[in-house]
Amino acid sequence: MIDSIYNEGGGTPIEFDPKKLKYNSDGIPVLSAREIEAVANELLQKYCPDVLHKPSMTPVAEIIKRLGERTGLLFAIEDLGHKGTAKVLGKASFHKKTLYLDTSLDNELKAAFRFTAAHEIGHWVLHRYNYKNWKFQPHNETSGGLQDDDSTLCRLENRTQSDWLEFQANVFAASLVTPREMFIVALKQIQKTIGIDKNIGRIYLSNAQYSRRDYETTVSQLAQVFHVSKKSVRVRTRTLRLIEGEDRNENKTCRINPFTVLTSLQN
Repeated sequence: MIDSIYNEGGGTPIEFDPKKLKYNSDGIPVLSAREIEAVANELLQKYCPDVLHKPSMTPVAEIIKRLGERTGLLFAIEDLGHKGTAKVLGKASFHKKTLYLDTSLDNELKAAFRFTAAHEIGHWVLHRYNYKNWKFQPHNETSGGLQDDDSTLCRLENRTQSDWLEFQANVFAASLVTPREMFIVALKQIQKTIGIDKNIGRIYLSNAQYSRRDYETTVSQLAQVFHVSKKSVRVRTRTLRLIEGEDRNENKTCRINPFTVLTSLQN
């Protein structure tokens, strides 16, 4: 299991023991986004440390395998059916100790496979210890676990208790497939390669043609480095607050919800 996370202020390690974490009155762990990110980083450090030292694709299948060896987690690809009209893409069963992905993700939507798997890993790591004490009915509950379709993986405008579970899993997933520090390292490398020599590590976006051209080139190359979609890169640059500039229209028309990542990865 993961040994430590770091305080949001940074630097000081604390023991990561879900049984000792603070839980709210409904049984949900109280964790900031930065703390969740630290948990994801600890997982990467334990199972695929190269991802934290060189911008590259996160091998989520290998992580699942290693979690299986260490925690007993099983993995299956099945037709998970539908919830109403929505296709169920992933499911974490705490009772059966099994992570499920839908057959539509196998060799078909590679980027979506990685993010959905990372999301379910997030549920397994963050939520499996206290789920029997939840004092609410998850809107996507399966027997002793959670299942995820587009609505739970994408839309989190309303903060119900179930939504907070999905928020935490989505933050974890984004941190796993596009680690913050390596994302910024890759951004700097790409900017230098295409001849940008100002504001390295930030993206200045305006209506000028050259600005948009450089932006699209940067997005495209980042997507190739991490093997994610271009739109997911746009989401990540905004959630990490890397965008600066005077493009008011861009800010209005591209208000990307930080948690629409699954749809982004599929496009």
